[in-house]
Amino acid sequence: MKPALVLFDLDGTIVDSMGVYAKKAAELISEHYGVPQEISEEMYLKTSGLPFLKQLEILFPANERNELVARSFEEWKGKIVKRLKVDGEAVYVIKSLRERGVLTAVSSNNLQEYVERIVRGSGVEVDYVLGWDGGTFMKGEPHVKYLERVSGLSRKDFVMVGDSPNDLKLAKSSGVEFIALERSFSRNDFLSIDPGVKVIKSLGELPRTIYGIRGDR
Repeated sequence: MKPALVLFDLDGTIVDSMGVYAKKAAELISEHYGVPQEISEEMYLKTSGLPFLKQLEILFPANERNELVARSFEEWKGKIVKRLKVDGEAVYVIKSLRERGVLTAVSSNNLQEYVERIVRGSGVEVDYVLGWDGGTFMKGEPHVKYLERVSGLSRKDFVMVGDSPNDLKLAKSSGVEFIALERSFSRNDFLSIDPGVKVIKSLGELPRTIYGIRGDR
């Protein structure tokens, strides 16, 4: 595995945001659907890696509340994104890859505007910043296809790094290699989907895992 382009998931992978997102999502799910908050939080995490509206459509199919709840969640996120920053370890790893000529991208199902605010506001330089446009342009095949076109590379030259089983599923469905970051989910959660997937415990392990170079400080 010697990828020429590394796609980083945003929330939970390079930004420590999943805890605060899960808490707010659980509050909204509990309030609007009558699900106990502790169960609501678990439901959110199990479907994470998708736009929140898509999560709700999976959890509560054809429910008329879904769009209203998703809109409330996104409006709330718009108020807190200025507080969210890319982790220092992630900044260092991305810098070490780019210094060696590796292209880097952030590929997120957070709204495009919010992804740009977080990444640019953190002072980290990446080649491509991709989020969800509110429609069909999102993490997975749409982002991968776009990156093939603008980079001139094949998806066989890509590797995606993410912290959720849904990230792994999106990578597999797009034909992209995947490295799992063990944080919100255990090693076994990833291995149950793909027994051959590489799992790391910190982003500092990433450059060494894929290139045999040090990325930790």
